[in-house]
Amino acid sequence: MANPQKAWKAEYAKSARSSCKTCKSIIDKEILRLGKMVQAKQFDGFMPVFFSPLFHYPTVFSFLHFATLSFLFLSFDKKIKDMWNHASCILKKANQIKFIDDVEGIESLRWEDQQRIRKYVEEGGGGGGDDGGSGSGPPSAKAAKAMEYGIERSQTSRATCKSCSEKIMKGEVRISSKPDGQGPRGLAWHHANCFMDLNPSVQVDKLSGWESLAAPDQAVVHSLVKKVPSTAKTGIKNEGKEDEELQQSSSKAGAKRRKDISGDQKSKVAKSEEDVSTSRAASAKNDSELDSKLESQSKELWALKDDLKKHVTTVELRAMLEANSQISNGSELDLRDRCADGMVFGALGGCPMCSGSLHYSGGMYRCSGYLSEWSKCSYSTREPARLKGKWKIPEETDNQYLIKCFKSQKRNKPVRILPPPSSNNLSGSQATSSQSQSSKSESLGDLKVAVSGLPKESLKEWKGKIEAAGGQLHAKIKKDTNCFVVSVVMSSEDADMRKARRMKLPIVREDYLVDCFKRQKKLPFNSYKVEASGGVSSMVTVKVKGRSAVHEASGMQDTGHILEDGKSIYNTTLNMSDLSTGVNSFYILQIIQDDKGLECYVFRKWGRVGNEKIGGNKLEEMSKSDAIHEFKRLFLEKTGNPWEAWEQKKDFLKKPGRFFPLDIDYGVNRQATKKTRSDADSKLAPPLVELMKMLFDVETYRAAMVEFEINMSEMPLGKLSKNNIQKGFEALTEIQNLLSSNAHDPSIKESLIIDASNRFFTVIPSIHPHVIRDEDDFKSKVKMLDALQDIEIASRLVGFDVDSDDSLDDKYKKLHCDICPLPHDSEDYQLIKKYLLTTHAPTHTDWSLELEEVFLLERRGEFDRFAPYRETLKNRMLLWHGSRLTNFVGILSQGLRIAPPEAPTTGYMFGKGVYFADLVSKSAQYCFTDQKNPVGLMLLSEVALGEVYELKKATYMEKPPEGKHSTKGLGKKVPEESGYEKWRNDVIVPCGKPVSSKVKASELMYNEYIVYNTAQVKMQFLLKVRFHHKRR
Repeated sequence: MANPQKAWKAEYAKSARSSCKTCKSIIDKEILRLGKMVQAKQFDGFMPVFFSPLFHYPTVFSFLHFATLSFLFLSFDKKIKDMWNHASCILKKANQIKFIDDVEGIESLRWEDQQRIRKYVEEGGGGGGDDGGSGSGPPSAKAAKAMEYGIERSQTSRATCKSCSEKIMKGEVRISSKPDGQGPRGLAWHHANCFMDLNPSVQVDKLSGWESLAAPDQAVVHSLVKKVPSTAKTGIKNEGKEDEELQQSSSKAGAKRRKDISGDQKSKVAKSEEDVSTSRAASAKNDSELDSKLESQSKELWALKDDLKKHVTTVELRAMLEANSQISNGSELDLRDRCADGMVFGALGGCPMCSGSLHYSGGMYRCSGYLSEWSKCSYSTREPARLKGKWKIPEETDNQYLIKCFKSQKRNKPVRILPPPSSNNLSGSQATSSQSQSSKSESLGDLKVAVSGLPKESLKEWKGKIEAAGGQLHAKIKKDTNCFVVSVVMSSEDADMRKARRMKLPIVREDYLVDCFKRQKKLPFNSYKVEASGGVSSMVTVKVKGRSAVHEASGMQDTGHILEDGKSIYNTTLNMSDLSTGVNSFYILQIIQDDKGLECYVFRKWGRVGNEKIGGNKLEEMSKSDAIHEFKRLFLEKTGNPWEAWEQKKDFLKKPGRFFPLDIDYGVNRQATKKTRSDADSKLAPPLVELMKMLFDVETYRAAMVEFEINMSEMPLGKLSKNNIQKGFEALTEIQNLLSSNAHDPSIKESLIIDASNRFFTVIPSIHPHVIRDEDDFKSKVKMLDALQDIEIASRLVGFDVDSDDSLDDKYKKLHCDICPLPHDSEDYQLIKKYLLTTHAPTHTDWSLELEEVFLLERRGEFDRFAPYRETLKNRMLLWHGSRLTNFVGILSQGLRIAPPEAPTTGYMFGKGVYFADLVSKSAQYCFTDQKNPVGLMLLSEVALGEVYELKKATYMEKPPEGKHSTKGLGKKVPEESGYEKWRNDVIVPCGKPVSSKVKASELMYNEYIVYNTAQVKMQFLLKVRFHHKRR
């Protein structure tokens, strides 16, 4: 997985093109600059943010964080000069950088600059600053005397906390700060807890307005006051008059202790204190020795880099790196870094995982290559292999400095000393104090979340995670709820949405929770909010014209169409998901031609999958020939392949760090199906009309796609192709093989799993891609692809095109399955009703079932395929099968099917087959209904079981042993045999009440029946069933 982006980035300016956003002056080349990193809005990555000295809030500019994204988006290079701040301008301000580990690149700076930043962090920073030193956070404790503080209960929700940048809600206690001499406009407001985290020594009862606070509010603020560390009680002298009371109380407590302690106890205490003191002294000595070595090493490296700057050109640097088989791209500063490392410590060997090149970054050596065409290599090490022999110089060089260095170098080179993995340079109580403050102000336990619109599985998972972390997940919005997490497709008019807006709660996407747990702290809400001005993000609506659809974001869906030139359709959706870097990007490319003229437009839209706040789009008018040329140029740039290779499905190769095109069929459309004939004109029976409406309701398919977290906004109302689903199965099969194998080293195995996960989420775009390493997660992805197969069949078979002229009768005919409603007073109907009512299992108590309709089925060709087994296999039963509503168009048109060969074997208890049950509720679970959608469909099929292979636990098999025709998992509860009935003379209907079986030591609760040949199945009845869900 990608390492979380650090809050700050420190580096020496690579050019003199950037300007400081604090003082507005140019940042000269190789001058130290700092940028605060935030999620970019224009593209899928991170960028620095600058702080305006006038307005105290961040303003954002573009920066390509990931090297692999350098080619993704155009028109941002001119903004790069607007990214940074002079380090001196940031370090004048108080409390900007809170922890040394928050700074990326600090270990690569000159030693003096490293120490400058460390000193800033240790001392709280800035002290309020001198010129231009007003920061966005509250002042440090040292600056307290220069400030005036006030405390009050907030009267509105307009103020924003200058520490965490979140709204201070009406009724919350807030604390103001301002420099001496400033008027009311100089006030900066803070949450009480944010203020106290950074000013723990402030005496709250001395704050202006304290007496006006209600007693409960005073108690809350008192609880936030930090306790002075216990070191004060061990005889450490405190400085300042404000600590006199503490010293007195410490002395008294010490005197009392001395009275009560015997001579033996005194000696033990003294020995213990001596041991601790010795340990601390040894630790301090070791730290001092390491710092001394790191300082000496840093100065040696920088002296060499300074010499290289004076004596060696950029061309010579590149040639020298190539002579030593080292990576030779990057800026002049990067080249000098690599050359200096090699000259002092020896040339680096290749990556053991991918043979790529290593480079020093973040206190270790990391690979810059690609594990495969789908993934960046994630290899890193603190002990890199070095090539034997001297550091080489180009044979043709006449540079006397390089020649001298080559002759004077030693063959045996030293090992590079690296800083500790978690270097933080805060010692003893400082580190402990900082960690405790951090955990208090940013703890996952502070989450009080209300959730709506998420699948049951996700809701259950989040409840467990949040409560385990000490937080709360509220069933409904409460007074103390601090954020509202919603589905991406939730209506802006939903009652909970309106309530959240009234309460001014942050309304965020689910990936807010994902990132909180990834970073292991409560994050600010701003980057995750789904609405900036009252509107919730929704899925894209598409109007299909011809063989494709114009994207809504172009603004031309009503006036234009996708250019088609012969067999060429100039429309593509590209995707790239790489979990090792955190990239989850899309790129849509279209040529749109005006409906009434010859004008053409090249349309581009890009961003992060599932996040409408990130990305952008561009529409450019040009001639047809120019548009085609530009389309092909962009396609080659993004994928590394010519357009013709994809169009002809010939010689297209996925390239490392590049996009991959997706197959999209435009079948599903959000708009209502165009009706050229009224449903009243249908010749179908009324119950069948209602059934057809259920089967062909576009919103049912849309809801299923959303539940699976398939990205619907950039796969616009289309469906994944069969080819994509097959590739998804292949990726899952590879993950299964890796999970069950011990053939690889753990680190290599993890990288290969990431690589296969990347492939899966690239061909099956998801809002939340992740590494698939958990068995339950793996099984859920198998089930998802099973369901997507049926959605693909439904869309391909009958379509959901807004311009379709098909009536319900036309769509019914395309099923090639005769469906006839049964009269409610018929014998078959009554038998089925009894079967449904009597075989409800005792553990399935969340709902009860009500039979609404029964339909007799006759799928074309199925009777003839089943006939031989009806004659030869005498053991035939009428058994239950439940499935999602979205699967039934595929089931009715193609029958019950077995998982394809490319599907992994995990997830099928008894192997790949068709599964049935003799208790209705066992199968009804797989209908996945809920209170909002309580009606499901179920099948009763005649199954020719023949000789049955009986098992008491799950056992994977391709087919049962020779002489057996089916498998039966023996359950602890079974239908009572005395209640069995016969249907059509010789088909057993096991409609007895559930009773305990005589089977001992079975791992199964209920019976399961599996056949491995679909010809052994004849679908007989389709049931429309209402689930009465019990409220909890």
